[in-house]
Amino acid sequence: MKHIHEEITRIERSHDYLWSIREDLHARFDGTLKAHLVDSVLDCVADGYEGRIGRFRKIFIEKKAVEELNAIAASQPGHLIAA
Repeated sequence: MKHIHEEITRIERSHDYLWSIREDLHARFDGTLKAHLVDSVLDCVADGYEGRIGRFRKIFIEKKAVEELNAIAASQPGHLIAA
C-alpha cells in the first residue's frame, strides 16, 4: 500500500485533476484488483470525457469507473486479482 500512496503523491504533483478519484478508487479496489488496473480503468473512462466541459464531469467519470471495476471484480479474472 505504501507504493500506491507514493504513486498517488507523484500523480498529484503532476496536477492530475482526477487525483482525488484515483485515491478513492485505490482505497476501494486495491484489495481486490491490481493497482495498475484501477489506474487504467480510470484513465480510459476519463479519456471518454476528454474535451467535454461540465460541472459534474468528475462525478460521471467516477461513477463509470466504479461500475467497470465492480464488473471486473465480479468476473474474477485470476490475472487481474490483487495478490
